[in-house]
Amino acid sequence: MGTFKAVVTGACGKVGREMIKGIHNSADIEVVGAVDVINVGQDIGEVMGLKPFGVKVSASLEDFLAEYPVREGLTLVDFTFKKAAEQNIPCALRNGLHVVMGTTGFTTEELEAFGVLAEENKVGALIAPNFSFGAVLMMKAAREISRYLDQAEIIEYHNDKKVDSPSGTAIATAHIIKENAAGNSPVPPNGSLARGAEYDGIRIHSVRLKSLVAHQEILFSGCGELLTIRHDSFSRESFVPGVLMAIRKVSGWTGVKIGLESILE
Repeated sequence: MGTFKAVVTGACGKVGREMIKGIHNSADIEVVGAVDVINVGQDIGEVMGLKPFGVKVSASLEDFLAEYPVREGLTLVDFTFKKAAEQNIPCALRNGLHVVMGTTGFTTEELEAFGVLAEENKVGALIAPNFSFGAVLMMKAAREISRYLDQAEIIEYHNDKKVDSPSGTAIATAHIIKENAAGNSPVPPNGSLARGAEYDGIRIHSVRLKSLVAHQEILFSGCGELLTIRHDSFSRESFVPGVLMAIRKVSGWTGVKIGLESILE
């Protein structure tokens, strides 16, 4: 029996499968639930081509909770899409589950509403645009670089099935650069659609191709020089260590924390 327990929504998706496998292979976290709209009623282990886990796929989080009434120490891991997470996250928080969410596309106001629910129900939640340690370190580097090089543009690359654009990681990076830019003077807008979209004063170019997973580069321009930093996730397995850390820590506070960097020691 694991010290920590987790239910994964979007369990049969590409990221969900990696979460199930990573959690199952950990020594101290137990997969007790799997939720998806496909493969309902099947053992999630068999769905993944492995030995049975003894965990059946539930059609909804509500269905899972009806069969699994023990909520203490239980964490929801959500890597779905916004429309599904809009239902999953409030349901989890109201039922006393901690939340670790990598689903993106939410506004600041929506995230604040999740925070209110978490506070009211005395549970913790970590919401992060990216659970890769490398991606978080890239953003930390961007924070420092932007203090000295005052122009920047972001190019982010994801699989063509990704719904939101720009990515949550790119948006978070733009905020970091905007807040710390030397002289607070990012690239000015020029209205050209061919150059991508501007977000918070930072130009972001989004690429969507089927062979990609998650990649981002940031170009910083100074006086007669250019500095480029880049991060590549070649597989969704790269998100697992950050998620495992979040599951182990999320019961340690009440309310919502944003970004994996908020729990790095």
